[in-house]
Amino acid sequence: MDITKERIEKIIQAGANVILTTKGIDDFAQKFLVEKGVMGVRRVDKNDMRKIAKLIGAEIVTNIVDENGNENFNPAHLGSAKFVYEKRVGDWD
Repeated sequence: MDITKERIEKIIQAGANVILTTKGIDDFAQKFLVEKGVMGVRRVDKNDMRKIAKLIGAEIVTNIVDENGNENFNPAHLGSAKFVYEKRVGDWD
């Protein structure tokens, strides 16, 4: 749990206030995100993820390990949007 917390903290310290993932987010990580005021969106379709990244000028990150083997999150990977919200359309969020 400490490792997960440290990794999330590195992403938040880079300036992220919304984190999207194609995988799941466990309850501990989701609770930590909520405590930090960060929106965590899980199970985003890969095609949707690519579209969102292109739209906001972000880069999809699959690993936070740099070329030297250190865990780092580069703020240059982040995109920006004026508004972020989740909306239900039919059976999908």
